[in-house]
Amino acid sequence: MTSLRSILRLVSPFVFAAGLLASRDAAAVGTREFRLDSLDNLKGGDLKGVAVDSRGQVRAGLVLGSLAMPDASAAWCSLAMADGSVLVGTGNTGKVFRIHQGQVSEYAATGQLAVTSLAPDATGAVLAATIPNGKIFKLEGAGKFKPLVDLPNTQHVWALAYDPKTRAVFAGTGPDGKVFRIDQAGTAQVHFDSDESHIMSLAIGADGTVFAGSSGKAILYRIAGPGRASVMHDFPGDDVKALAIGKDGRLYAISNEHQNPPEVPSFSSTSAGSQPAAPSRPMQMPKPGKGTLTRFEPDGRAEQMLFDAGTHFQSLTIGDDGQPYVGTGDKGEVYTVDDAHTTALVADTEERQVGAMLLAGNRKYVVTSDPTVFREVRAMGGPDAVWTSKALDSGLRARYGMLMWRADGQLDLSTRTGNTEKPDATWTDWSAPLGTPGSITSPPGRFIQVRARFARDPKALLREVVIPFVTDNARAVITSIDADMKGRPSKSSGSKTELPTSGDEPPKHNNVVKVSWKVDNPDSDKLRFRLWYRLEGSQTWRA
Repeated sequence: MTSLRSILRLVSPFVFAAGLLASRDAAAVGTREFRLDSLDNLKGGDLKGVAVDSRGQVRAGLVLGSLAMPDASAAWCSLAMADGSVLVGTGNTGKVFRIHQGQVSEYAATGQLAVTSLAPDATGAVLAATIPNGKIFKLEGAGKFKPLVDLPNTQHVWALAYDPKTRAVFAGTGPDGKVFRIDQAGTAQVHFDSDESHIMSLAIGADGTVFAGSSGKAILYRIAGPGRASVMHDFPGDDVKALAIGKDGRLYAISNEHQNPPEVPSFSSTSAGSQPAAPSRPMQMPKPGKGTLTRFEPDGRAEQMLFDAGTHFQSLTIGDDGQPYVGTGDKGEVYTVDDAHTTALVADTEERQVGAMLLAGNRKYVVTSDPTVFREVRAMGGPDAVWTSKALDSGLRARYGMLMWRADGQLDLSTRTGNTEKPDATWTDWSAPLGTPGSITSPPGRFIQVRARFARDPKALLREVVIPFVTDNARAVITSIDADMKGRPSKSSGSKTELPTSGDEPPKHNNVVKVSWKVDNPDSDKLRFRLWYRLEGSQTWRA
């Protein structure tokens, strides 16, 4: 810290004084450290086959493949088929794509704005719900489809659910907030007419109970039979985006609060012939909101399992482990949470939105959007698992000390440094790996990243990483000094042209002066100050 001085001049009818203010000299700033031991500071980098949980632990996570779907727009829904293929319903052009043996092909083009839901019927055929013309199509093979049923006064079909007990299909619709029941003959009847505008999500219980989530007031309905419904839960927010029921009978729901709810596409008329008119404009991605995951016991008792104020939730599924998995709508992340409310970020994709996923059975996958990518789950952890931290900002160029960490199992840690917020080609190469804590050999830089490889022990558990550093000693500068006599208005109050008040009492003598100053301190080190003053006309400074 370099010594700084500035002269302060005070003018008063009673006392004339000048002051000298200086910061104490110092040779260097102190040592600081990055301590990575929580979900917030362990995520944000690159997770390859690892997960980060709310206890501040890095462990095995999802190893995802990457199959680009360049002709597909945003993914809305998916359906795993018996032959091992996967169908993905998309937006903007209302197409259904088929993923099979690493290949992507167009399966059906509905001509609608979006395919919002895919479900089987009693014969094993695939049904596709669409918006904004309120059509349900039966897909009969590659390129073959036909309208299934005409739902009266319906512009949007948001959700489909097949009930194996009754072999009927249920449809959640808008803008009148109805649930339709469609039998095997293709006849549709209103099963429940809500007071909401849209029914966005559906799930069928083992006993045939229909659960429906709405958009508008975010209400969860329990429908015991035709017209016999009760409100199971009223969520804060705007929509109940998705529902899922586990093998144990527990119901999970994701709901969202949007500052600006996504716009619902309006009705567009169809052209002559069998094909609906093409949409005039694409669907817009919703802006970030707040997402909540709630669990309901079979007796209806609700328990909030997860809340994220930074992003809304877009997709939901139950894994083979019986735990819920939530896909976010703005950060391309997949979270899970266990019974003890331990949250884990199990996948952090490069895309913005997780539109659909399946994490149970023989075919597990995550489908993301912006751009659209099909990501098959190849493994849970493994020898290629790597955790890379986000770029850590020291504020100024820094020298780094000993890299320390706590872990169960054997890990290899490396570092690299640079002077750009986003790592690029100007950053250094990764340092030689350390198997035990040791000195950081990466050269000085403002930013640093640390990487942990799980190759030697795929089941290792990383608990904490500590990186000490010392920044360059930047000169502190006193940018302003102010002084006010006690009991007198400050020089900054009022306008320069304001006249003194007449007829007032003469000011009382007071020799107390309040002195304040501002300092530009780039390296944020501790500063100590000494203050001197002298009477105007005197050469003697007093501490």
